[in-house]
Amino acid sequence: MKWRNTYRKLNAVGDILIKGLQDTLRVQKHNATNALSRSFKKDRKQKSLTLNVITNKKYWKIVNNGKAAFKPNLAEIYKWVMVKGIKAAGLGQMAIAKRIARRIQKKGIPSKPYVVWTEGNKLERTNFAGVTKEKKKIEVAKQLTGGVVADVVKMVRSEIRKNTTVKQ
Repeated sequence: MKWRNTYRKLNAVGDILIKGLQDTLRVQKHNATNALSRSFKKDRKQKSLTLNVITNKKYWKIVNNGKAAFKPNLAEIYKWVMVKGIKAAGLGQMAIAKRIARRIQKKGIPSKPYVVWTEGNKLERTNFAGVTKEKKKIEVAKQLTGGVVADVVKMVRSEIRKNTTVKQ
């Protein structure tokens, strides 16, 4: 069976999911350099009904779950400190990055808002992938249902034509 419409819808779903992930990262205030947001790509193997949204950024798991075990990358933390413009009296930015790296190695990254808490703050800063999945699941289902239904209808019509053609 040819799944032409379903393949098209899978590509559209990939775009929806990537946009959703980017939006969630922005809302959760994880975009210091936007490198993670820009790195998402669709990966669908030819003739397969499987779609993966992938990234080449190894730190995505840490952004998604701050308590994931890992060894922090000092160079990446230093870049982040520079981008954010973090300064402390008597410390250079590399010294700040080293302190942050040591603390992360010991305790992980706090999963509940590691921004200054204020009254009424409801900012969730974890599980960007799960949040996106929950927000987009109905839209994804509608897209895929449309593609599958169109392909099945086309197949049924084709079979009916084959079976009702008068042979002379």
